[in-house]
Amino acid sequence: MGEILKYDVAIIGGGPGGSHAATLLAQAGKRVAVIEMEEYPRFHIGESLLPASMPLLKKTGFYDVLNSGKYITKYGARFIDYQSDDQVYFGFEDGLNPDIPTAFEVPRAEFDKDLLAFAKAAGADIYQPEKVLELDFSVDGVKLQTDKHRFEADYLMDVTGRDSFIGKRLKMRNVNADLNNVAVFAHYRGVKRREGKQEGDITVGLLPDASWTWIIPFKGEITSVGVVASAKFAGAPDLQKYLRDSLLKSAVVSEMMSDAVQVGNFHSVGNYSHTCTQFYGDRWICSGDAAVFLDPVFSSGVHMSLSSSTFAAEKILAAFDGKRSLTEEDLGPAYEAKVRLGAGRFKNLIMLFYEGKFVAKMNKMVNREFMLKGFTSALAGDVWNENNYLFQKKVL
Repeated sequence: MGEILKYDVAIIGGGPGGSHAATLLAQAGKRVAVIEMEEYPRFHIGESLLPASMPLLKKTGFYDVLNSGKYITKYGARFIDYQSDDQVYFGFEDGLNPDIPTAFEVPRAEFDKDLLAFAKAAGADIYQPEKVLELDFSVDGVKLQTDKHRFEADYLMDVTGRDSFIGKRLKMRNVNADLNNVAVFAHYRGVKRREGKQEGDITVGLLPDASWTWIIPFKGEITSVGVVASAKFAGAPDLQKYLRDSLLKSAVVSEMMSDAVQVGNFHSVGNYSHTCTQFYGDRWICSGDAAVFLDPVFSSGVHMSLSSSTFAAEKILAAFDGKRSLTEEDLGPAYEAKVRLGAGRFKNLIMLFYEGKFVAKMNKMVNREFMLKGFTSALAGDVWNENNYLFQKKVL
């Protein structure tokens, strides 16, 4: 059967959350294996980072890679109502936390590759491409059989994204039918941009029937453009045509796209919002989309993955003293409660968006400074900030 590879922590999934957790654990002196089934670089959705992720990446040192000039800086988010072309803009420097005024727009093929390389440089062992076939739990740890190796580890992190390896295996993954959407997107050259510091800001456009579009500029000439709509299409629609037609419904966006030329392939992906009934067991813990996936409208996916993986790594490190079970109250249960709190606040913001007339509602609310600061902070991903009036009064 071959040699058994032994580690302190095995991480399934080498995306942002898995790579970040591996870096944190390796920097803390733990022996870490990251098992990732896909080869990098690879195309992926979720290209707009949030300011509240920046302190997490500064903690490991990866922020220096982000801020090296390779990625474009994001100062805010603009929302356009396509029926009226009314707009509302949130500049992140107007939020509650002055330490998180910016983020970055990132082609995920490069960002994910950089993060995984950073984890390797920190001391984590990377097994890629490699697929987990079997998984066995015990009170002492976990055993994994992949298509290439056998592993044993004291603790396991499942950061497999929406594949939710453990969630599906233990039948704990529940789909949220209210947010059953499909995303249709491609990269373009020649999309017109705003000048100055707003060049790298994301633009979100509101369409009828709870549909919306994104425009995410990257460093250089390439821009990511996509549309998200209900997956309940009649028949078999031409999704690429649907993307083009949707972008022409706004005079503002139509002008931005007037000289645009598609680069590379067109993509579509089902956006199946889901939550697992439990995020932990004796020797395992789920983070990122493997635990809960919401909706891409406020770019919460990477931030929730980085945040929850940070919290999960902290709990694993705390458990190593005595090799404690993650089911103890201050470990898994406390972790899950914290992740659900942040996810719940994001979900409330998402549902406010899908109720309709988001731009009109925001333009009324943000005339008051405390509301502007509150919503800006929430959109920046600062969802565990208890000083936010919107959280204190259960508005979000």
